[in-house]
Amino acid sequence: MKRLILTCTFIAITSFIPKKTVEMVVAMESISISHIDVRSSNDSLLKALIYVESSNSDKAYNESEDAVGCLQIRRLMVRDINRILKLQGSKQKFKMRDRWDRDKSIQMFNIYCEHYNIITNEDRARCWNGGPKGFKKRSTDKYWKKVLYFLNNN
Repeated sequence: MKRLILTCTFIAITSFIPKKTVEMVVAMESISISHIDVRSSNDSLLKALIYVESSNSDKAYNESEDAVGCLQIRRLMVRDINRILKLQGSKQKFKMRDRWDRDKSIQMFNIYCEHYNIITNEDRARCWNGGPKGFKKRSTDKYWKKVLYFLNNN
């Protein structure tokens, strides 16, 4: 009974993950739902975000916002990620130049989503655009529609 409840809860929470991934995870004896939510369902969302943010360019630079790299990360985001890592007791620390590195940018995105417990693709996209409460802001609706269009057409 315990496994059945966990399985049903897991499937309800992660309904946006492809069926194969859910079946594979459910078959495992012990799982970390927050880890799976953020990392396993990320590939297509990250591709969409990277396309919307930078047209898939690691060299993208928005001078007016000092937003750089494939995910257009600002200095404020790096400082927030480093604050989060410090709270978690991690010795890892990102540098401003790490914004230009695709892998490090994706790491920062994952740390951000995990810390703020952002689960759904829509909430992750809107919060990436509008901050931790971005899913509540009307100003992020248009951004989400761009990301959703990419998700549905690629």
